[in-house]
Amino acid sequence: SLAVPYVIVPLKTGLQEVEVKATVYRYFITDGVRKTLKVVPEGIRMNKTVAVKTLDPQHLGQNGVQRVEVEAADLSDQVPDTESETRILLQGTPVAQMAEEAIDGQRLKHLIVTPGGSGEHHMIGVTPTVIAVHYLDHSEQWDKFGIDKRQEALELIKKGYTQQLTYRHPNKAFAAYQSRRSSTWLTAYVVKVFSLAANLIAIDSEVICGAVKWLILEKQRPDGVFQEDGPVIHQEMTGGYREAEEKDVSLTAFVLIALQEAKDTCEGHVNNLGGSINKAGDFLQTHYMNLKRPYAVAIAGYALAQLGKLEGPLLDTFLKAATDKNHWKEPEQRLHTIEATSYALLALLLLKDFDSVPPVVRWLNEQRFYGGGYGTTQATFMVFQALAQYQRDVPDHEDLNLDVSIDLPSRSSVVTHRILWESASLLRLETTKENENFTVTAKGKGQGTLSVVTMYQAKIKGRTSCNKFSLKVNLRPAPEVKKPQDAKSTMLLNICTRYLGDHDATMSILDISMMTGFAPDTADLKQLASGTDTYISKLELDNKAFSNKNTLIIYLKKISHDQEDCVSFKVHQFFNVGLIQPGAVKVYSYYNPDETCTQLYHPEKEDGMLSELCHNEICRCAEESCFMHHSEDQVTPEDRVDKTCEPGVDYVYKTSLLRKELSDDYDEYIMVLKQIIKSGTDEVQPEQERRFISPVKCRAALKLQEGKHYLIWGLSSDLWGEKSNIKYIIGKDTWVELWPEADECQDDENKKLCRDLASFRENMIVFGCPN
Repeated sequence: SLAVPYVIVPLKTGLQEVEVKATVYRYFITDGVRKTLKVVPEGIRMNKTVAVKTLDPQHLGQNGVQRVEVEAADLSDQVPDTESETRILLQGTPVAQMAEEAIDGQRLKHLIVTPGGSGEHHMIGVTPTVIAVHYLDHSEQWDKFGIDKRQEALELIKKGYTQQLTYRHPNKAFAAYQSRRSSTWLTAYVVKVFSLAANLIAIDSEVICGAVKWLILEKQRPDGVFQEDGPVIHQEMTGGYREAEEKDVSLTAFVLIALQEAKDTCEGHVNNLGGSINKAGDFLQTHYMNLKRPYAVAIAGYALAQLGKLEGPLLDTFLKAATDKNHWKEPEQRLHTIEATSYALLALLLLKDFDSVPPVVRWLNEQRFYGGGYGTTQATFMVFQALAQYQRDVPDHEDLNLDVSIDLPSRSSVVTHRILWESASLLRLETTKENENFTVTAKGKGQGTLSVVTMYQAKIKGRTSCNKFSLKVNLRPAPEVKKPQDAKSTMLLNICTRYLGDHDATMSILDISMMTGFAPDTADLKQLASGTDTYISKLELDNKAFSNKNTLIIYLKKISHDQEDCVSFKVHQFFNVGLIQPGAVKVYSYYNPDETCTQLYHPEKEDGMLSELCHNEICRCAEESCFMHHSEDQVTPEDRVDKTCEPGVDYVYKTSLLRKELSDDYDEYIMVLKQIIKSGTDEVQPEQERRFISPVKCRAALKLQEGKHYLIWGLSSDLWGEKSNIKYIIGKDTWVELWPEADECQDDENKKLCRDLASFRENMIVFGCPN
């Protein structure tokens, strides 16, 4: 037998069927095979959060009706001729939403694991599980999440508690490692978290109370201040306390809050607990009026509220520190603002100031990223604790009865949903392929959350700029390794990254999209997931991603700042592709997605960028989707009129090419419209600029020159974008013809062409199409 290769170049995205038949000459014997090819678009997948709004018609609406106008996403970097998908999500009560994601959400699954690493890493990992279980127990919502998941979470808390004890010093305090000095902040944090966990699992009271004794006897000064002599390594886990200003107040308030939460457990074990709490409270009370940082005002305010001392002038100082009466703002520190506002909400709940509470709750809820997570460990922990306390202290769940309607212009009817308390945590999802403005209307009682996210394919702008991460991606052949039966070849993908800050990055994610025709080795992935020598927390292989490419998600517990962390695994090529589209590796901080870096990779190109999509004979076939020049000798004036007046032709312009904007995937030609020979959908005037877009593979076929004039017309189906910002795609049905300059028309070789073009223009403007 002999294998005969045939090159196939798909010209459309989506599922395309290819059928091959073979027949024996002079015999009625035939056989065939039919395969379905999945053709995916160029570019990289992007998720853009369009809106996150609180639905609360009684407080935010007029006459009990709240209208939210949602604008279309800015998709100026979208790959032409590709679809976008907008997801509209509705859900009730903010804390039910957070609890669901902490236990079973798509983006927070990796947090519910047994913590690992140092004494600090253990506390970073165990606290979300503790507080989620704490909330769900109190609100009796386990039936919505599964009773079996509660036992699973409790087992993880037990393991985390047991492992944390290995970082307990003989003096009963805690540190990142046995070799480091005991930390005041970390010890107080352990007291705080384990005091909550003591209601869930069996915790030796001596662990909590021994730590409390150490804090009081070793770290509290006579004036009530708590001091730090063993700072934590991972400063990011301390939240707003890490800032230099007013640290004495912030740390003393933080420790005082922990002591108060341990009071029920340790009051009979620590004789001087009450006196220590009062001394710390007196210190905060004395200095409170002079505080400048809203963060310090908020955390000290909550500590004083626990003692019943936040009143009179102190209360005025507390309330005046709020911005817009709904958040305690730290300049240029959004995550610290969220943490501070959470402390403030807890203080307001203790004061039973329920008139001031709703706007604060709304502000906190609207700070969420799509997919969960508020920021640092402290921001997430405090938001959850504050909103859970809000649910307990303001028990108005039974009044949740919202009617929400979504009016999409592309739909013939309005979509309606009813949100009741019984189904508050149920996520309601509507999707649309149209990127358009729409209106959401809410009526009734209670609160819900509206989130709008648009997913699309974005054009690759060369090497993506990196923020706070370095990223190296290397792909090399691995011919000697054993490969699956159907695999054509195997390569080894090596990814190395490092955090560029002054400390390790916690909870980071590697998002790896595969090259065309490739898939990762499943055995390698299992080995990575079960390995004990890496900081990998979880792996997910998503072959149903929006871009339709196989996507591997790797959750990392940390990324080092002083050395590269590397991940390697094999990728197998399961079918040959003549023009392999690059894969992309993206690393980003889970708590701060703005800290990110993306790198492309490709078996033949060092940085993964495709300079052209033309290789040897394939280029000719691929250019079927490009404009093709017409020989001037073959074009008559009648041909121009006939083609211009064919059905579907939308516009006819005489243009001048002002400039080119060339990229590695699509070229943009900025044209000045000199004459409107035939008006179309786009309402234009002479001398206006318009953008004409062409795939990079068509650059050689077009050969457009700046400063030259062109006759150009095209189909209405090649108009792309919103009406106020229409772009023109130059495709195989577009006519582009060089229009010689006035002096060039004097040359004998151009005289006939210039006469024909002038005659064509006058006839079209005066008489239009004959039909």
